[in-house]
Amino acid sequence: MQKRSFKDGKQFAWDATSIELAQTCLRKYYYNMIRCVKPRHQSVHLLFGGIYASALQHFYLFRFSGDDIDTALSKVVRQALTDSWDFDAGHPKVFDDPKKTRSALIRTIVWYVEQFGIESEDGLQTYQLQSGKPAVELSFTVELTDDILLCGHLDRVVTMGDHLYVMDQKTTGGTVGTYYFNQFSPHNQMSGYSFAGQAVLRAPIRGVIIDAAQIAVNFTRFERGITTRSKDQLQEWRESALDTIDRARHASEVDKWPMNAASCGNYGGCPFRPICSSAPQVRENYLKSDFVEHIWDPLVER
Repeated sequence: MQKRSFKDGKQFAWDATSIELAQTCLRKYYYNMIRCVKPRHQSVHLLFGGIYASALQHFYLFRFSGDDIDTALSKVVRQALTDSWDFDAGHPKVFDDPKKTRSALIRTIVWYVEQFGIESEDGLQTYQLQSGKPAVELSFTVELTDDILLCGHLDRVVTMGDHLYVMDQKTTGGTVGTYYFNQFSPHNQMSGYSFAGQAVLRAPIRGVIIDAAQIAVNFTRFERGITTRSKDQLQEWRESALDTIDRARHASEVDKWPMNAASCGNYGGCPFRPICSSAPQVRENYLKSDFVEHIWDPLVER
């Protein structure tokens, strides 16, 4: 299956997701990016997080276009209710988690806006591009080398004082504190945001502001953290990313995809663990029965 981000069977346009996959396990990268498959049942965390992030992006777009807070909030809540509805089945999509439910999703959107929705000159403001448009939902493509591209999307760029930051939203079922925010340094996505932000905006990006939402059964609690990147740190990240890309491209050339067994149990377990734990001669049968086509292409803009 040929994708725009591939040429002669090798990926040349990368994003944080594909870099992370290749660093974690080349076998996992193979199933995701080469075979283009994913588990038949969507992860509740991806469903919840995707609708939540989209709602907040559109909230700030509506605010920038002139809507007051209540109007913008009403619009994004209505859209979130639509996005979380299964029209074929005639009922809400299944949120198979006691914490991340559909009602918790709406609650989290409303409470986030109540806590962070007001922008001010002495706080955070959405950055305005030279075109006059807000720096929200920005797709980017920048060069890592002459023949390797870094692609992705910046949800929102903000000003805080005299500095620019990329804004990112995270949800978790665990407690949010120093230990939670420490996981984002080093971190491919945050480093990639900082690296690309400077190239796209042609201005220094100090780092990423992370608004984390702790989702519990009866409440949502928010914490804000900041992860910064220096010029030397970004250069080190670039070199590390290119090393990962070289290994993945070599694997494509020889068509050998070793598994990294040390990462099989991370984050609740790799979705391809049942495949890798089965005998090689029956893996294709598992792929056909338990997985569906999923094309992830970094060059496709949102």
